[in-house]
Amino acid sequence: MGALIFEKTGKTPHVHLDIDVPIFEIKGPSFSEMSVEIFNPIIEWVEENVSKLDKELVCELHFDILNSVSHKKVFQTILALNEHVKKGKNIKIKWLFDSNDEDIEEMGEDLLDLIEIPFDLEPIENDYDDDDDDDSWKAGIF
Repeated sequence: MGALIFEKTGKTPHVHLDIDVPIFEIKGPSFSEMSVEIFNPIIEWVEENVSKLDKELVCELHFDILNSVSHKKVFQTILALNEHVKKGKNIKIKWLFDSNDEDIEEMGEDLLDLIEIPFDLEPIENDYDDDDDDDSWKAGIF
């Protein structure tokens, strides 16, 4: 599996993973009933590709909202990455969150305590895309 790309929708994140670049970016909302269909290929991609990594992989994760299923899948993804760190791969996580979003910040803090991957929590100013018609997800985490 080479690159893995999913376009962002009103309920699913933009995903761009490519071991050759390397890039690992997941950004946007994740509260769809299709969370499993989005994250299972991501976990599979990690398992199949990260062992080939010969340089640093910075994983940028920026969620606007996560439902409970997505949160579980993000955790499973990070655990899969953590296994590669234990085997000597150079991986770093940048957990980006809206500077006013305490829930997403706390999710990152909780993950930080459970893994061995270098993990940066980075608050940023709100950068919501204005091109989505369905902005109901901006109301919070559910």
